[in-house]
Amino acid sequence: MMYLANQNKHIILLWVAVSLVACKANETPEAAKTYPTPYTLEVPRGFPNPKLSTTNPLTVEGIELGKRLYNDDILSTNGRSCTSCHQPINSYSSPLFTSWSGITYSVPPHINLGFKSSFNWDGSQNSLDTLGMGDFEPEFFNTDPVLLFKRLSEHPIYSDLFKKAYNIANVNDLTYHELKKKIAMAIAQYLRSRVSANSKFDQFRRREVLLDNLEYEGYVIFFSEKGDCFHCHTEPLFTDQQFHNNGVSNTYTGFNRGRFAITGKDADMGKFLTPTLRNISLTAPYMHDGRFKTLEEVVDFYDSGVHANGYVDPLMTKTNGERELLLTPLQKLQLIAFLKTLTDIGYTQ
Repeated sequence: MMYLANQNKHIILLWVAVSLVACKANETPEAAKTYPTPYTLEVPRGFPNPKLSTTNPLTVEGIELGKRLYNDDILSTNGRSCTSCHQPINSYSSPLFTSWSGITYSVPPHINLGFKSSFNWDGSQNSLDTLGMGDFEPEFFNTDPVLLFKRLSEHPIYSDLFKKAYNIANVNDLTYHELKKKIAMAIAQYLRSRVSANSKFDQFRRREVLLDNLEYEGYVIFFSEKGDCFHCHTEPLFTDQQFHNNGVSNTYTGFNRGRFAITGKDADMGKFLTPTLRNISLTAPYMHDGRFKTLEEVVDFYDSGVHANGYVDPLMTKTNGERELLLTPLQKLQLIAFLKTLTDIGYTQ
């Protein structure tokens, strides 16, 4: 009996060994990981199709590279990074920037840029892939090309990410222009991946929360002729992405010429790109030159301060020919309460 038991034990062990060999023989070696990894942008319900790039498709590694570069002062010699002007606490904008030429303007927020096709107040840029190319100049990063190549090539993370994102084994093989272009493209990928769609108003639209009385009445004013806001600040981006002269200026020199400075067309005099109202409570001061410090001042302007001049947009005129909204103090409070429901705190974190 002991002999038979031992014999059965040997048979079982032999079967296990044969099975393991058979399993290994049938296994297919896992394919080597290839880069970059395609990234699918989740578009919120009701949003338009994003403006994606065929020459700079979204990838996991490209977005990671862009995110690091966006937040890193490695690109500059003055300690600046993209977030120096596009600060998270201000919805990736900043109150004011004064150029070397003396022009002071409010910095447009970096929010839902992947859905836009025109950039800067006057629409001077029409490609997100090249939007960051000018930041290397002395006025912004004051980049030292030699130092930039040295920093990136010697950096353990960036060397790996450039290889994975753009198959660049060594950044020193690029020209300075090529390097700047790749950096701008990576940052563009990161910005396209940044979508804001979770404000209280978004949650209200998804029937997850209710607006309070003030907010709801402000919502009605906003989307009716009473407030007349919705024509230019259309859902869901709260911008029509068009250029308008909203009557904020009465003279047109310098920066106040707006779109005219780009196109030279008289019809574009004083026109500026409609800003998004998303996170508007975080992006003060307001208008292209930051002339209004509060939302209260903005509402007061649209209520009774629009300049009547030959260039003002017809949308600024009511059906009765008047340029005044004649809002009551309560209606102004209601409208501002609604505007604050467009704040997506999670986007700034």
